Amino acid sequence: MPKLTRRNLLAAAAGATAGGFLVPSAAAAPAQAATTATVSGPGGRAIDTHAHIYPAGYLDLLEESGVPAASTAIARGIGADSTDADLSARLRWMDRANVETQIIAVTPQSPSGPQSSSSLAAARRINDEYATLVRRHPGRFLAYGALPLPHVEESLAEIPRLFDELGCIGISLTTVLPGGLSPADKRFDPIWEALDERAAIVNVHPTGSGALSPMINSHHLEWVNGAPVEDATAVLHLLKADIPRRYPNLRFHIAHLGGDLPFLVQRIEDNYTDWQAFPASPLGTLRTMWFDAANFHEPSLRLTVETFGADRVLAGSDHPYFQEEKYVRAFDYIRNARLPAEDIRAILSGNADSLYRVPSKEE
Repeated sequence: MPKLTRRNLLAAAAGATAGGFLVPSAAAAPAQAATTATVSGPGGRAIDTHAHIYPAGYLDLLEESGVPAASTAIARGIGADSTDADLSARLRWMDRANVETQIIAVTPQSPSGPQSSSSLAAARRINDEYATLVRRHPGRFLAYGALPLPHVEESLAEIPRLFDELGCIGISLTTVLPGGLSPADKRFDPIWEALDERAAIVNVHPTGSGALSPMINSHHLEWVNGAPVEDATAVLHLLKADIPRRYPNLRFHIAHLGGDLPFLVQRIEDNYTDWQAFPASPLGTLRTMWFDAANFHEPSLRLTVETFGADRVLAGSDHPYFQEEKYVRAFDYIRNARLPAEDIRAILSGNADSLYRVPSKEE
């Protein structure tokens, strides 16, 4: 595997706003996991709620459908393909980190090309292949489905398949949609309604577009602080549009501890109480969401726990962008955090067990 550094990933991703991935073909032999885990720190087993697989064939399909190659470049050549070699290495390090299951998502390499028909075809392909991956590695993977947004009718056609046929546990949605559209735009209300009817989990994930800000993108900060800015801004859009209250059955999983939301929450709440900037209490609504811990800074983790509650935080790695020893770190920083043991267990696996209704091998 080529040397993985943030510098070469950022160079590959300059100007990126969208992309895609894939899983093994039926003809491919399944990769084998190691038989024992070698890490068993405080808190025990973990569920990794933030991970990605980017098969080359799917990235090729995205480019054929009109997604720029600059967008898919960040996902290539980083040990995140669906080949036996890449999957075997992934499973080996999952065992090293005592990670029982990864929740995989296509974002930001989403099937969001300019044409509705080719976008739907790409969505169906990746969703079918993710479902195959889940079946071929029972207990090791669960999948968020992908929607061909901003194409509303095609997305509505794919939602029943995701849940009724493929067994997806929810959907993953980008913070910014093609054309700079917000997921909270009123044109997407039919999507929210259809997902609400299924009490769907909605994962919100950044695009690397720097929230379309020249102050971020002109200085190549798309992933340095652009990604968490996108996380927080998209959630604030949802709150402004009252999406969580209008569709109360939805369950939101926000990446990267919600960006700066835990740090700014009093300022945000004051804008509600003093200036009616939101239709409902932002803090109250945020405390109904889940936030993954793909941040790796213990003080930030403890701030999020104190702000939103230990039952609202999920373990996550952002694999493949953090691999090998840094993959293990994603869970050991939680295991070693200055938090009560019961909070550590909840963050590592208990909250995810409840959210995804995953039975533990220990049960």
